[in-house]
Amino acid sequence: MRIQIKQGVALTVIPVSQFKNTQISVHFLENASKLKTSYRSLLANILETSSKKYVTQILVSRALSQLYGAGFGTTVMWKQNIHDLTFSLSLPNDHYLDSSEDLLSEGIQFLQEMIFNPLAKDDCFHEQTFQRQQANLIAYINAHQDDKQSYAALQLQKLVFNEDEVQSVPAFGDAKSLAEIKNHDLFDYYQLVLAHDRVEIYVVGDVNANQVVNEINQWPFVDRSANSVELTNSEKKERSFQARTENQDVVQAKLDLAYQFPTDFRNDNYYAGIVFNALFGGSPLSKLFINVRERASLAYYANSSVDIFNGLMVVQAGINSQDKEQVLTIIAKQLTDMQAGDFTDEQLVQIKKGLISNYVSSLDLERVYASRELTNDLVGSQISAEEWIDQIQKVSRESIMKVAKQVELQAVYFLSSEVKTHA
Repeated sequence: MRIQIKQGVALTVIPVSQFKNTQISVHFLENASKLKTSYRSLLANILETSSKKYVTQILVSRALSQLYGAGFGTTVMWKQNIHDLTFSLSLPNDHYLDSSEDLLSEGIQFLQEMIFNPLAKDDCFHEQTFQRQQANLIAYINAHQDDKQSYAALQLQKLVFNEDEVQSVPAFGDAKSLAEIKNHDLFDYYQLVLAHDRVEIYVVGDVNANQVVNEINQWPFVDRSANSVELTNSEKKERSFQARTENQDVVQAKLDLAYQFPTDFRNDNYYAGIVFNALFGGSPLSKLFINVRERASLAYYANSSVDIFNGLMVVQAGINSQDKEQVLTIIAKQLTDMQAGDFTDEQLVQIKKGLISNYVSSLDLERVYASRELTNDLVGSQISAEEWIDQIQKVSRESIMKVAKQVELQAVYFLSSEVKTHA
């Protein structure tokens, strides 16, 4: 059930009875700029920790305890060109409580309080709260310098999107921009988010859809442009090959590679791309895991993952610095083997079984329903679990080879402890 609350504000109710919890997620979506990314990240932190009614984190936690231990949080993430600021609440379903309380109604009212009634005065957020969350977020970003696997991933992202001011920064922004944000400017931006962002609301659980609609209709949304925020459908940009080596005092070197990947949501290569990635490096049965880590013993970890929204596959490996060229050679051979169809029928069967098993298991999570429904709405197509499983089963050797032949190395980032001339 999907209805328009206001122009540009949609509510989707997914009534499923197998869950003991109800999941509510509210997505504020915008084609963000580099600076706005930092604004939105700081905004998420502030709105998560206080409101007019709950002026401290302790009071927020106490309110959640009174909702029978409900879970609440905010997140920020990229979906291609779209920045997603999300408020999520998971609370027990009324049917499983020995109480006459209307917990769903109380939960929706709690979310309304946290989103629309910030701790603020004179068009500014509470100054101590603002300063504390600004400092916390900057410290969090700086801590990525110490987590070398995350650090390497971010440096690869900068290499890949070096000409894209927005996606060259992570979804949580950058420390320099965050440090420059003023309280009153952030509050002004908050008003713009409420008034102009595309909003998608999802409620998943054993709920009365009419009750949900009536409750959400009480929220103070206003009309906004319904189609101002969409995924770009333009052809993927041709990017020149990029390579960079950086030297730091690290025990374990990090080798990260980015490949142009020929799939996006629901195109002809989509399902073959999923199976390709699992077979190449996305599972414990994959070629990278077996041949780089297990047989050659050249990696502490070696895996691949796919960003379908941007048509990218990323390979990450933790290695000894002196093994870089040998590891690159072995990784390249795995791709060449995939292009030639050098994998057994039994490997393909096992990979599909693993994918389907993981998919079915994920259906036991309320938040997965909401996440998939948002993706469906953004890409403009719907697919059932049965259809997804059927399409994975139909993926052929030839379709995997077709995908493999279109995978092209785009960027290499190497974090090494050795002193070498930068590439």
